[in-house]
Amino acid sequence: MELILVILAMAVGAFAKGVTGSGLPMFAIPVMATFIGVEPAIVIMAIPGIVTNTWLLIVNRGSRHHTRDLPVLLITGSVGGVAGTWLLTSLNEQILSGVLASMVFFYVALFFLKPDLKLEPQVTRYTSPFVGTFAGALQGATGISGPVVTTYLHSFRMPKEAYVFAVTTMFQVFAVVQTVTLVGVGLFNGERLVRGLLSLIPIMIMLPLGSAAAKRMPHRYFDKAVLGVMVVTAGKLLYDAIA
Repeated sequence: MELILVILAMAVGAFAKGVTGSGLPMFAIPVMATFIGVEPAIVIMAIPGIVTNTWLLIVNRGSRHHTRDLPVLLITGSVGGVAGTWLLTSLNEQILSGVLASMVFFYVALFFLKPDLKLEPQVTRYTSPFVGTFAGALQGATGISGPVVTTYLHSFRMPKEAYVFAVTTMFQVFAVVQTVTLVGVGLFNGERLVRGLLSLIPIMIMLPLGSAAAKRMPHRYFDKAVLGVMVVTAGKLLYDAIA
């Protein structure tokens, strides 16, 4: 029964990631952590994270020219990640989870109140360096950057494939840094490596199905799918803050 639940969580997370570019760790890690603990779950999902990001980047590479401010976000995010490790390690994660959850819920509500909401290029050229630094700092200090990255890039209102490419690129940079760190501190071992590779079986079955569904999905439904993943993420953060 435990194995079935873990495989189901991976499959759902992989399908969500195929559609929206995010969602796999958020679905899979909490379920795995229930049975094997948080640390092993995070380590096991490190390799699937890099593999799925790589696959999505290859599939959506043709849309990279439709992204915006991505180099700035990546550079400032990397700088912020280094700074976050030193400056934000004392941050209360419960308070942070509550703030991030509130931010996501506010954005979702604002989107439905103003469906034409969009951050124009003349605005984001000034805001992107700050958002990138902030997201990187959060990732470096706590491992939580998804709510900032997804809400900000979604407000650009890019084409579907461009949004997935942009989100996945940022997640890939963070995932590689995290994996190198996990290896460096000795948290990987043979058993966790094998489990991570085996988890790719259900994940790589569902990921292409999600990606194919996204390509046939009208943009209004794609937006709702992205917002749905945001709401689930925010709900998890809110639960963490309260618990």
